[in-house]
Amino acid sequence: MFSLQQLLRATATSNGGNDLSRLLRHIGGVTSGATTTLCTAPATKHSSQAKFGDNSSHGSPSHTDGRSHGESESDLESAHGQNFTAHHFARRILQQRSQDIQRHIHTQSAKGQTRAKSSQQNQQQQQTATKFAMSSLAAEPLQSQKPDEITASTGGNVETPALGASCHEVASASASAGKKPCFSSGLGEILQFMELIGNLKHTKRTGWVLRDVNDCESISGHMYRMSMLTFLLDGSEGLNQIRCMELALVHDLAESLVGDITPFCGISKDDKRAMEFKAMEDICKLIEPRGKRIMELFEEYEHGQTAESKFVKDLDRLDMVMQAFEYEKRDNCLLKHQEFFDSTEGKFNHPFVKKLVNEIYEQRDVLAKAKGATPPPAIEVPSMERSSKLVNGHDGSS
Repeated sequence: MFSLQQLLRATATSNGGNDLSRLLRHIGGVTSGATTTLCTAPATKHSSQAKFGDNSSHGSPSHTDGRSHGESESDLESAHGQNFTAHHFARRILQQRSQDIQRHIHTQSAKGQTRAKSSQQNQQQQQTATKFAMSSLAAEPLQSQKPDEITASTGGNVETPALGASCHEVASASASAGKKPCFSSGLGEILQFMELIGNLKHTKRTGWVLRDVNDCESISGHMYRMSMLTFLLDGSEGLNQIRCMELALVHDLAESLVGDITPFCGISKDDKRAMEFKAMEDICKLIEPRGKRIMELFEEYEHGQTAESKFVKDLDRLDMVMQAFEYEKRDNCLLKHQEFFDSTEGKFNHPFVKKLVNEIYEQRDVLAKAKGATPPPAIEVPSMERSSKLVNGHDGSS
């Protein structure tokens, strides 16, 4: 191999030697007396290896193979004899150096972009982020503090939980920072809450049980279809679809403790209401502070003053008449469950729900006429106010 100093001497004797000499000095950063080697060992990543003569190969060894400095100069003269001019060699060195520079620029640019992206992500993570301790309809956003705010409030001894941290990690950090944890109740209470919700999966709706309907629906099945019906809202009605879904999921939750109370159960309307509110208080205490949200939804539905609560009440009645129609078709007893249609007649308010109810009536009438079905005798539904007097030993007469 040849040092840059040797090439400089060689180019001085060739055409344009002065220009090439200056070029090589500029490329290699050579000063007077420098001996920078252009070619390195084959393992070097970005080096270019010169090829001289017929015996040279891509992986030829460096001048450390034992050849003297004089032999290198002799080889250079031989290279001149084989028409490999220093001008040609310098051009190849320049091309290789240009490629090295381009690779270096590209690598530095990529590293710069990576560092900038990483810095931007760190800044976003340090900003205030909204966390949800768990996915549930009762979940309310848990606002995390900025790192400097937490440090200031705790004397710099609390680490900020990372995004996506578990409920317990967030709770521990929040408690140290003076914030409320995810739940004030223990895991045992949460499991008890889950068990109560599970009761709704297996508790049959009382109305169907009293009419000896086989394989009748559960309370949770009733609430689930109501919740799915909220997807029919497209926003043009001015109703909050998510809130309607929440109301549908919560409205019969108390029945996990008190059961499905109907007018045939001999319990007054006021007593039923008191029992259900007490049950809801007990249920919501199990998942405090998140239970407060569920209680608010239950109260909204019971009061029936908001547009969303009125719509969900329509869905409650719609699901009942649809279920009655389904049982009549399944059990081949058309018009048998007329009482469920009678108890809801004239009580629907939302225009779209009314259309759905009318469609059920029309299909039911067509099937009944085709099969020659006739409605059974009307069933008197007890008044829940009168039921209260009967329970207290009075017959309601004055």
